[in-house]
Amino acid sequence: MMATIIDTVTIVLLIGSITYGYLVSRKVRLLMATLRELEPLVVEFSSAVDKSEHSVAKMRENITVAERRPEPAPEPAEAAFSSRRAAPSSAEVTGLRVMRDKKELVRAFFENSGAARV
Repeated sequence: MMATIIDTVTIVLLIGSITYGYLVSRKVRLLMATLRELEPLVVEFSSAVDKSEHSVAKMRENITVAERRPEPAPEPAEAAFSSRRAAPSSAEVTGLRVMRDKKELVRAFFENSGAARV
């Protein structure tokens, strides 16, 4: 009697193990199929990362080369046609500040807006 119970429990556990193995096998096959579909995207992503690493290395190299070069001496001013109007001197317009780049413009905006709030 006890041998029959042990055999039955063993058979049930084996059937459960085989069923679990089959389900895991199906999920792994599905995962592998999905990975095969994603392979071109992964390859493209990998090549994009390689290109960006190469670009960053080249940019760093260009920066170091540019820092090593001395700045060229300014050329003497000659009378020439200019498509832009000359900026008025600061003596002519009071309270006017010349902005050279976007950083200065943004900084001045926040300085002025902060002063207006106070």
